[in-house]
Amino acid sequence: MRTFAIVNFGCQMNEYESEKFREVFYDFGLVEVSSIEEADIVLFNSCAVREKSEQKLISSVGYARSLYEKYGRPYVIVSGCVASIKERKIKEVARDSLFMLSKGYELIYERVNELRSELSKYLNANNSLNKVEVHRVFAYVPVIFGCNSFCAYCIVPATKGREKSRPINEVLDEVKSLVDQGVKEIVLLGQNINHYGYDLGKQEGFIELLEEVGRIPNLKRLRYLTPHPAYFTKELVKRMRRIDTLMPHFHLPVQSGSNKILSLMKRGYTKEHYLEIIETIKKEFPEASITTDIIVGFPNESEEDFLETINLVKTVQFDKSFIAAYSKRPNTPAATMEGQIDPKTKKERLNYLLKIQNEISLEKNKAYIGGTYEVLVENVKGNKAFGRIPQDKLVIFESSFEVHPGDLANVLITDADFIHLRGKA
Repeated sequence: MRTFAIVNFGCQMNEYESEKFREVFYDFGLVEVSSIEEADIVLFNSCAVREKSEQKLISSVGYARSLYEKYGRPYVIVSGCVASIKERKIKEVARDSLFMLSKGYELIYERVNELRSELSKYLNANNSLNKVEVHRVFAYVPVIFGCNSFCAYCIVPATKGREKSRPINEVLDEVKSLVDQGVKEIVLLGQNINHYGYDLGKQEGFIELLEEVGRIPNLKRLRYLTPHPAYFTKELVKRMRRIDTLMPHFHLPVQSGSNKILSLMKRGYTKEHYLEIIETIKKEFPEASITTDIIVGFPNESEEDFLETINLVKTVQFDKSFIAAYSKRPNTPAATMEGQIDPKTKKERLNYLLKIQNEISLEKNKAYIGGTYEVLVENVKGNKAFGRIPQDKLVIFESSFEVHPGDLANVLITDADFIHLRGKA
């Protein structure tokens, strides 16, 4: 019996790509294991957005190589963005354990076919050998690859390439196939997903795609990640309101509350524009949850700039903020800017803003106590079930009746902390 393991670094797009690689392994009859130590082949799907993820990848490859030198396994596959920019380093660290490099700027379908070809040589098998069936509650479907925004801090355009939208019929066929397999929730993916269709000459391509996917029979829930505020409009929000299966959760990365910093970041919008969109969301979707991404300690961020970010967080009252200290990435304009912030100040600002956000998140979550919400069950362990309400909040609950992954259960929320909700069904 041949085994494989997948170690995923990074975003939902990486998770989608890992799922596609997983399907290839299953097609060849390989069995997934939970640890590198048990695997004959380990695939590292890498992320270059932050230096820390890159370092973790290199360290993990080194550990896998040490196992290979001792036991003759696992072979190592490195995929994703780091494979594009650190090829020499990966080959140096992996040595003879390296099975293949799958670079992030190549389309996932090309990389999947490459893996299929290499595995065929390795196993001397055909694609239908011992195929394993996999059942999922939700699935990621990418609709646009790459990014044209070139934010000053971001390495993604260099690793993923320019924007390329998939034809709408291709996306719809994939979603229909997944729904036919029993998938209840679809999450459409793109670096700047609301720029979908621009390269195809369709400026309303994104909302038209949402509307078409929303009409697919038996699809219970529809979500999308990640939109760019510069391309988010009031009219877009109003048309979203008419899509019944679209979940009331908006993840809209603001990055900073300072117009000066937003300009230095090359984000292409102002905080005034951002707040107007938030106001429209709250008007059209009063039940919605709103989350965001924030970078603190960007070059030239003064105390006044940081205070503007704090004030924006307090004004919007985000349900959750994914906050990170600025991390230099090679070959990006921000890396060579004057006015770099020292690590101590970045850490202090990070911790201070996290404390404020956690307090807001707690109050937002406590507001759900006493209400009954529909939970899509994702996992069951013993007498506890785990799932998400339409607002994308994680619920841990006990049920008086048997539930299974994929079930929709009405759950009374009885308690909450700043991370998740608790309840009973």
